[in-house]
Parts: sequence; C-alpha cells; structure tokens
Amino acid sequence: MYAGNAAAMWACLAPVARLVPGTAGGVSVIDIPVQRATRVILHRPLAARTGWLGELLAAASQRGRVVVEDSFGDLVLPPAGEVRVDRMPLMLRPAGDPGPRETAVGIQVVRAAGRGALAEAERVIVDGFPRPALQPYRPGRMLPPQALLVPGWRTWLAYRGAEPAAACCAYDDGAALGIYWLAALPRYRSLGLGRAVMFAALAADPERPAVLVATAAGERLYASLGFAAVSEAAWYRIPGPRRGGEAPGRRR
Repeated sequence: MYAGNAAAMWACLAPVARLVPGTAGGVSVIDIPVQRATRVILHRPLAARTGWLGELLAAASQRGRVVVEDSFGDLVLPPAGEVRVDRMPLMLRPAGDPGPRETAVGIQVVRAAGRGALAEAERVIVDGFPRPALQPYRPGRMLPPQALLVPGWRTWLAYRGAEPAAACCAYDDGAALGIYWLAALPRYRSLGLGRAVMFAALAADPERPAVLVATAAGERLYASLGFAAVSEAAWYRIPGPRRGGEAPGRRR
C-alpha cells in the first residue's frame, strides 16, 4: 500500500521527477534530475541483491545519489562502507475521522491551493525537514506548480501568527492516503504545529487508510493520532560519484 502510493506520488511531481519506464516488475524507479538523485521503490520483498537490481543501482549511482526504499525490510545489500541504511517504522492508520479538531491558539492551517502558498510550504519543508540537496532554497524544485492540478494531491501549511511555520504533503491514490515530509521550522517546534497539520491532512480524507514512514522525532506524534507500526522499512542511501567522476567504492 505504501510503496504503490509513494511511487504514484513521485510520478505526480513532474517535471522535477519522472517515473522511469521499462524497469523490472515489482520495482519503481524515479529519476529526480534537479537533485541529481534516483529513487528506487520496492513493491514486493527482495531478500537479496539480484543481478538486475545490482546493475540498476550501479548505473543510477554513476548519475547521482540513490535511495532504495524497502518497505518490507528484507533486502540485503552487500556490505559497503559508503552505503548507509536507515531503519524506520512504516506506520498505518485505519480509515476514520480523526475526531474533534485540535488547533492551539494562534495556529491556522490552510490548504496551499495557490502558487504563493505552495512556495511557502515548500520552503518550510526544505528548511525544516531539512532537505540539504535543495538548499539554498529556490521555489519549484521540490513542489512544482503543476502539483496544484493533480487530483488527490494536497499540501498543508500551518501559520503561527502570520508566519509560515509547518507543512506536509498528502497524496490520495484511491487506495490510501500517503503522508510525506511533515516539517516544522526549528523555532516553531513543540508548539502543536505538526499535530495541527497532520490533523488537517487526515480530516480531509477520512475514508482512506493513511500510511507513512516515520522518523524517530515523529513516531510518538503519529502514534497519538492512531498510527501503528506494521513493518520496519529500510532505506538504503548510496552516494553519487565523487568529484572528477570517480565512482563510489573504487578509490584506492
């Protein structure tokens, strides 16, 4: 459920991302040229680095950074000093209304339905998540204006007073609601902004189960909103080539 939603979500972000055609069944490959990055999303368990997957990752790592998302936690990549793995809970919330709205005084949550609000939300995510590959911030490199026209796509933005303070993205693919990139700017953390943004996203699509991959910082918040861990996802991060085109792992 999560893998299908994530692949469809990335495909919505054209032109900053594109789904690569012709890949093997059970795998989605997303090229993200603006970040010099490739995303590989597994739709089924893979217990080992098969030949075709190894070739795919080797080719992609020549172009830039690679992230392999394994929602099942079964993939085993050969030991390599430059491959980092992050293990995080994949969490599911059953369909249902989140209940009475919980918004602290001074916080307003809106759907970013225009270019100006979308750019404000994008900046909060880039600086608050943070997204180093997109810094210094320039609008449209993560959330292109075209996303405003995608059915099922919503970007939520919370203001503290008049200042943009927290944001997240949500994508309804018809089967589930995927929650992505919940972030608050450092000076606005622990003030209830993340909860307010999440509540707005869940309340807008109560008929869908919701899925997300949690960071350590967000797991407690998600659990309080009805999410429960269903697996331990493993994200393998492979750096791109060094300066001068030297490939990772080939330095003597």
